[in-house]
Amino acid sequence: MLFLLPVSGCKPSPESLRASLLTAVKTDNTADARKLIGKGADANSHDSPGGWSALHYAARNGNVEIVQLLLSAGADPNYVGTKNGQSGTVISLKPLIVAESSLQLVRFPPPYGFRSETPEDAALVKSMQDPNAADRYQKVIDILTKAASTN
Repeated sequence: MLFLLPVSGCKPSPESLRASLLTAVKTDNTADARKLIGKGADANSHDSPGGWSALHYAARNGNVEIVQLLLSAGADPNYVGTKNGQSGTVISLKPLIVAESSLQLVRFPPPYGFRSETPEDAALVKSMQDPNAADRYQKVIDILTKAASTN
């Protein structure tokens, strides 16, 4: 995956780290997410003011490893955000609710199936079609439940 980070030797800006971390998490790229956290990307990065955090997207994708990585780097499991910072009638959600909703979609898929229109949708569709998806989402739910109760 290509990220827009500065040339070697230059310190990446917080904005480039934020954008790159969100891209890595949205596209389910665990290795890049780990590298970016190691370079100082904020584990509480979100896509816009009031928007979903990286933890929301990791929960949506059912990625146990990225959820654990973000939490260990200080991500807030109780942060409430809306997808893309939308306002009005959009419901604000915690990452735990996103994971629970995703698990329900895995257990009871829509009759038309899952569609992929963007790279982040492709990661979600791949995740939900995995035969072990229900187990992964349940692990994410368990991790987030524990983390939310200790914060």
